[in-house]
Amino acid sequence: MNKSKTEKIVLWITFVIFALYAISLLYPVFWLITNSLKQTKEFGADPFGFPKSFYMKNYVDAFSLTVGRTKILGMFVNSVILVVGCTLVSVFVPAITGYVVAKFEFPGRKLLYGVAISSMLIPAVGTLTATYQLMVDLRLYNSYIGIIIMSSGGFGFNFVMVYGFFKSISKTYAEAAMLDGAGEYKIFFKVMLPQVKPSLIAIGIIAAINYWNDYFTPYMYLRQHPTIAVGLQKIVDKVQANNTWPQLFAIMLISILPPVAIFIAFQKTIMENTVAGGLKG
Repeated sequence: MNKSKTEKIVLWITFVIFALYAISLLYPVFWLITNSLKQTKEFGADPFGFPKSFYMKNYVDAFSLTVGRTKILGMFVNSVILVVGCTLVSVFVPAITGYVVAKFEFPGRKLLYGVAISSMLIPAVGTLTATYQLMVDLRLYNSYIGIIIMSSGGFGFNFVMVYGFFKSISKTYAEAAMLDGAGEYKIFFKVMLPQVKPSLIAIGIIAAINYWNDYFTPYMYLRQHPTIAVGLQKIVDKVQANNTWPQLFAIMLISILPPVAIFIAFQKTIMENTVAGGLKG
C-alpha cells in the first residue's frame, strides 16, 4: 500500500520510540550478564565494560551463598514447593467456584459475583494484622501448607477469568452428559473442565510466575524457609560487606531463568487463552 509522507514519518517516529524502549529493557539484562562474568576487581575497575575473559566461577561460587542455614539450592527448592502447591490450588479452587456461579441458578448468584468483583477493590494491607494473627493461632506460621491454604481463595482475578470461560460454554454439553447418566461430578471433571483446560493452563502459568517472584508473602509468613526472592534480598547485605557483586549478578540471572523460560515457552498459550473469557455477568 502506498503511504503518504506524513504516515511514513509517523511510522518511523513510532519505530524509533519502540526501539529505544526495547533497548531500555534489554540493556540492564545485558549489563547483568556481562558483569556476572567478571572478576570482582575487574568489575570494580570498569562496571560498564565487556569482560576480558569469561569468569564462570561466579556461577559456581553463587551456589555456596547462604541465608541462615539455607543455601541457594534450598531456596530454589522452597520456591518450587510454593509455586507448585499455590498454583494448583489457586487455579483449581476458583475453577470450582467459577463453574458453580456461572452454570447453576440459585438465589443471590449475581450478588455473589458482584461481591467477588468488589472484593478485588479492597486493599489487602488492611487485613495483614488479622491474617498474621490467624496464621499464628492456627499454627500455620512458618509452614508450606499455611502459604498454600492462603492462596486457595475461591474468588479474585482467577475466579473472574474462569467464570468468563465457563459462561461462554453452552449448557447443552452438560445436558447431553446428564441424559447419558452422568452426575454433576462427572460432568464437571469429564465434560466442562477439559473445555477450559488451555485457559486454566494459561492462568496457571501467570500465577506460577507471580508466586515465584513473590517476596512479601514468604517474608511475612515463612521466615524459617526463605525462597529465592527473599534470599536474594538478604544476600545483598553479604555482598555489600564482601564486595562480591559478580556473584550476586550470577545468582540473579539463575533466579530469573525459570520464569523467563516458562513465559517464552508458553507465551502463545497465555495470549490466546487469557483473552477468551472476558467479564460476562
